[in-house]
Amino acid sequence: MVLKRLFIIITLLFTWLGAQAQGSMYTRKVKLQDFPVRTTKVVAEGSSILAMRFRDEVAARWRISPFEFCSDEEHERLKSDNSLYFLYIGVNEGVAFMTLRKGGREDDEDNMKKPFEVIKVPIANVEDPSGKELIFMGAFVDIVQMFVEDAIESDNVAYSGLKHYNNRKLTGKRVYVDPEKVDSLYLNEEPNALLGITIAPTNISFKTNCYKMLISADTHELYYYRKEKYKSAKDASFTESEIKQFDKRNGIIPR
Repeated sequence: MVLKRLFIIITLLFTWLGAQAQGSMYTRKVKLQDFPVRTTKVVAEGSSILAMRFRDEVAARWRISPFEFCSDEEHERLKSDNSLYFLYIGVNEGVAFMTLRKGGREDDEDNMKKPFEVIKVPIANVEDPSGKELIFMGAFVDIVQMFVEDAIESDNVAYSGLKHYNNRKLTGKRVYVDPEKVDSLYLNEEPNALLGITIAPTNISFKTNCYKMLISADTHELYYYRKEKYKSAKDASFTESEIKQFDKRNGIIPR
């Protein structure tokens, strides 16, 4: 009886250890290891200015994996294919997001073959776009790519999402949060300029959020990302507290 109990304990121990080892293989970092050799299907159908700008910037900038453009119908048909990634503009609670997702089936027994959202970057108010989504489209494409490259190397990045970049020092960077100035600075690729943009929906409910970012005008790197509840229009502006935080991170605040 003692030997039987000992055998059961040893069996359970090895089963647990095997599960732990197997679980470590299923981290986001590991799931993303195939990204550079897999095809990214870019869902950019339509003749809207947003869709055309999206297609143009991806065609000009995408460099981290093979890619092909596809239709909405093709996306629907292929989205359960775990060998593919999909880049598209999706909508949630009045905000458009540039979204990168790995294909797969939710009911697949192999956890490695289940789909998951890699990253999504807010780009526009759906009902009342400001035009910045067109100006900054190239930066949004590059932010997705830089995040993927970092997430492939680090589970900390993969699980933290865009807020991971809030740890960056702003030394030598000038921070601009005036919405009237950031467009020209971006188009001029102003060196060492960080541009503040905010994205919020038109309609407010208990589910709505607004998003704030600091984006480098010349390198398109992300230096700040914040998602917060959107209760009124004033929430879509950078606060004095945030500006003080940029100052503490050694940013230069033009006066």
